[in-house]
Amino acid sequence: MRILVTGANGFLGRAITRAGGEAGHHVIATSRQGVALAGASEMRATGDLVESASSLDFSGVDAVVHCAARVHVTAREDPGAAQAAYDTHNARLPVALAQAARDAGVRSFVQISSVAAIASATPPGSALDDSAEPAPASPYGAAKLAADRALADLASDAFTVVSLRPPAIYGPRVGAWFALLMRAARAGLPLPIGAIDNRRSFAFVDNVASAALAATRMVQSGAFIVSDSLPISTAALYRKLVGGHGKQARIWRWPRPAIAVPARLLLGDRAQSMLGNAAFDGHRFAALAGWEPEVTMEEALRLTIAAG
Repeated sequence: MRILVTGANGFLGRAITRAGGEAGHHVIATSRQGVALAGASEMRATGDLVESASSLDFSGVDAVVHCAARVHVTAREDPGAAQAAYDTHNARLPVALAQAARDAGVRSFVQISSVAAIASATPPGSALDDSAEPAPASPYGAAKLAADRALADLASDAFTVVSLRPPAIYGPRVGAWFALLMRAARAGLPLPIGAIDNRRSFAFVDNVASAALAATRMVQSGAFIVSDSLPISTAALYRKLVGGHGKQARIWRWPRPAIAVPARLLLGDRAQSMLGNAAFDGHRFAALAGWEPEVTMEEALRLTIAAG
């Protein structure tokens, strides 16, 4: 299969490109500079994909996996400009690419969306699945949902469109708040999170990559949560990370109110990511795609820790 990957030089894009090459696919890796990547049969420089979307060559391509997206807002960025950028890169760009791919005869388009298109937080004790009514709580999630819905309108018997919605993705050289937890675990720092009985879903980057490849073979269009393990509390995750460094976890049981304020001061919006609930159920995708995660959480964490 000839698979074109956008955003191939990103955290997930690299994993998809590598996995596609290892599976014997002809992977066309596109990125701003067109850098050489493991697993890629071809490398193409696109510059700003928003500007080059209409001229991207899809001839001979069987499937597209669209990873390119805007994820973060800088601290000094104007909120209005950030919202406009999300709309441009995360809502309108995927639709423009899918239309061009469909017109060129591509048969499968996979959009890497996010559970943020459904919710950023979930009720305690429950895990949301694909039947949940979307209620995105961030501009990022709202833009992803807009793209998912517009892409669904392009689907047909001849053009399968799948939007994959993974939770927080981790793996070697992960960033965001997971990286902060990794650094704390490496130092063996005590954390006062023992009384926080939350549940959060995660997915290992290589498992999401294999899910994306499985999605290119699907005949059913739709938006699907993809997860590779049961939700876990932040305290349990931290114990695993500290144990992976060969240390004994020191976790204090502070009341939640005593943690919330300093966590907010230290982490800002990331405090919710560490203390809140965000549990999701991806069994529907696994059943329909005939997909199973290849790497367990224990092995995934080992690989993540080993990469430093």
